[in-house]
Amino acid sequence: MTSHIAVPAVALPFRTQPSGQGAALLARSGLGFPEFDQLVRLVYSGVRETLPWALLLDHLRNLLDANYVTLILHQPRGEEPLQVVYAGRTQPALAAMSCTDLVAIDPFVNLPRERMVMLEELIDDADWLAGTCYREFHAPVDIRYHMGADLGSGPVPDCRLRVTRTPRSERFGERDRAIGDLLLPHLAIAVQLRASLNVAELERGLYTGMFDRLSVGVVFLDKDGHVVKVNEAAGQILAQRDGLSVVNDCLVADYPGETRELRRLIEQAVSTGSTRVPGVLTGMSVRRTSGRSNLGVAVRAVPLTGLSDPALRSAALAVIRDPEARVLASHEQLQRLYRLTPAEANLALCLMDGCTVEDAARRLNVSRNTVRCQIRAIFAKTGVTRQTELLRVLLGGIAPLV
Repeated sequence: MTSHIAVPAVALPFRTQPSGQGAALLARSGLGFPEFDQLVRLVYSGVRETLPWALLLDHLRNLLDANYVTLILHQPRGEEPLQVVYAGRTQPALAAMSCTDLVAIDPFVNLPRERMVMLEELIDDADWLAGTCYREFHAPVDIRYHMGADLGSGPVPDCRLRVTRTPRSERFGERDRAIGDLLLPHLAIAVQLRASLNVAELERGLYTGMFDRLSVGVVFLDKDGHVVKVNEAAGQILAQRDGLSVVNDCLVADYPGETRELRRLIEQAVSTGSTRVPGVLTGMSVRRTSGRSNLGVAVRAVPLTGLSDPALRSAALAVIRDPEARVLASHEQLQRLYRLTPAEANLALCLMDGCTVEDAARRLNVSRNTVRCQIRAIFAKTGVTRQTELLRVLLGGIAPLV
């Protein structure tokens, strides 16, 4: 018996010169037609890739001089509601941030569909740099500039495209926007085509339980602000009852004024989730009665759909960052990701835990010269030249999340 898959009729515009508005965008992009043709081919060939559009994203990252290009795909019928595909600076060291972190701390809210938007168009640059979301969630992982677009006509975007740059890069310009805008109509068609094909399993194993692997805490809240569930990192933070805790199924701070501000942010996020008004992720800093470093808290909307039980679905996420939290990386992960020897992986874990050279030498029962030699070897394998840069790569990298 022959199996047939219904494929919508889609005219693939290979080798078709853009006209009208497309020609104007092509001129602003600075791309020649062969370069544009290659990008469009990568869009449509990505439909059949096991990890969809991985080649396109890597190509875009180089073309846009970005440190990350990410697609967040909505999967209403899948076991996981989201699939994340990203390209980052993976050679010789892996990326300075996890793709799954981008889901939780994505700064954009309710972007207009199929149009590239830059973050500074939604919020004053000085306000963004001074805000909790940037200081607590973006600066520590070397992300400064953002450009993005949402695709799809439903209440939840079918796809979110995000492009980021480091503080050492230039801000995104009109050339970058034009390249994105050229691709968006094609990407929208390709996303719908992939959904209709119902292809074999989409590597969900890479992202199974993704929120439980986040280096930040995530608290899922319903439309009334009640806690629905928490991930492992959030559970550990809340169990300490230092800064934040759960009382009567509600998230509360140690100080009444901060509790009121937190509730206001949650109500604002829930309200925003039911609208299409563009906005930016909001956040606050929460003091701890113990005197330890403040917690960073960001609150974002989860758009409501008709796909789940209204009594059980989440309407907002509270994302919590504890700057003193230990990184959840393992000896085996560091060996695999960075090609470290067992001894080098042990040293890397010590450094990630805040040890000095002397501390690491005592803990590992080796000489300081041995530690220094191993650090130089780790430098070579991760592509860095200073210990502070090494810690940024290790602490901000994907090792804690894979």
